[in-house]
Amino acid sequence: MIALATVGTFLALTAAAVSQAAIAWHTKAQAERNILNAPRALARWNKAFVNPETHLVRRNVVVRCSGLGHSRAGRFNRFSCTVRYRQVTARMTYLALFSNGFELRGRKQPR
Repeated sequence: MIALATVGTFLALTAAAVSQAAIAWHTKAQAERNILNAPRALARWNKAFVNPETHLVRRNVVVRCSGLGHSRAGRFNRFSCTVRYRQVTARMTYLALFSNGFELRGRKQPR
């Protein structure tokens, strides 16, 4: 009975450690670069961010991100990001994934 309780406690502590370690952490600059290097994702938000001839992100598109939640050594796992090009602005939430991956969530906010 004691061995079973010990094994259960060990498994619970191991699962908690794995779930904490399984969170990806990106810097603000990394999040901004990842968004600028994703023209297809930006085109889904607003076609004005992408050059229709080359299908690349236009010049003067500005991305600013700020971390949400707790940080670890200046890194966050979520960011609130704003993408601007001339009069067009889009706000989104950036979620950090492993292998430099990310996910963008939120709604378009035309201005």
